[in-house]
Amino acid sequence: MSVTAKWSDFLRDPNRIVEEMEANGDVILVRRSAPAVRLSSADTSAANNDTLSSIMQLLAVTLDDEMLDRMVGRLALVFPWIELLPDASRVEFVGEFLSLARGGLAVGRVDRLGTMLEAWKETARAYADPQISVDGSDLHYLETPEPVPAPEAQR
Repeated sequence: MSVTAKWSDFLRDPNRIVEEMEANGDVILVRRSAPAVRLSSADTSAANNDTLSSIMQLLAVTLDDEMLDRMVGRLALVFPWIELLPDASRVEFVGEFLSLARGGLAVGRVDRLGTMLEAWKETARAYADPQISVDGSDLHYLETPEPVPAPEAQR
């Protein structure tokens, strides 16, 4: 369980806020014009990370081809945009997700996972765009190269 406190309360009386954390678990420190900060004990954070890492390792080792197919088929429950990806890309997504999650949890940094999820979501958005041909049939190849100005020169 977590409780909420103001950042200014933490600055005025940090001992009281630490006591709140020890009694109730995490304390979410709300700041004006800035994202909230979570205050938690290192032991709790490490235990959470170890648990998540163990779950991810167990999930990864249990994924045989049949289980992977079932997982890919049910991903739309969690990531509805995945329906827009071709089947092969869905399998690739699961592999990349598991790899980054396992690696990130092993070193205690999973921020790349968020970046990867956003990139795949943007890929799905591109597949959904009716003006883009997925098979490349709308591409026109140049016989001779044409110089293109640098993007910053066009501002």
